[in-house]
Amino acid sequence: MKIRNLEPTPNPNAFKFNVDITLARRPMSFDTKEEAQEDPIASQLFEVEGVESIFYLQDFITVSKTEDGNWESVMTGVGQRILEMEMESLPEVEHAEGEKEAPKLIAGSEEEQALLDKVEIIFDEMVRPALAGDGGGLDLLGIKEQTLYIRYQGACGTCPSAISGTLAAIERLLRHQLATDEISVVAA
Repeated sequence: MKIRNLEPTPNPNAFKFNVDITLARRPMSFDTKEEAQEDPIASQLFEVEGVESIFYLQDFITVSKTEDGNWESVMTGVGQRILEMEMESLPEVEHAEGEKEAPKLIAGSEEEQALLDKVEIIFDEMVRPALAGDGGGLDLLGIKEQTLYIRYQGACGTCPSAISGTLAAIERLLRHQLATDEISVVAA
């Protein structure tokens, strides 16, 4: 695998490595070394001292470092691991979707389930591509009484602006797209 380029993200503790192959069609997110044990990509990257989380999708890998991690050594270590990865040891993209269960959406009623379905479409078309451009993503966890619960991934997971500005922007977008002022969005 080759690294096409490196990109900073809006998160000062995350960096995006763009690579020359498709890694996964579905977001793969790992917040601990233990979660990554079965994943051939993330498990190798967690071996680098200072790595806090790994997120990858399509043709990029976002690495977040610990607060006390040194960026130069983390980027060098991760870059070296990426370049050394054997193509044969990586999962085939067709099978990457089954590696990690998609989160089960929680809805209390048929109306809430219909709303979740609409929100997923909006997220897939308008929100997730924008977040992926900055090395991040999000999971839609569920809804309860007009409150959507989401979990940020990748660079968004530890980014200060994701909790304030991005969350407010997502809420405004959903209110506009769904023609309601009732909906709120909470990061879990």
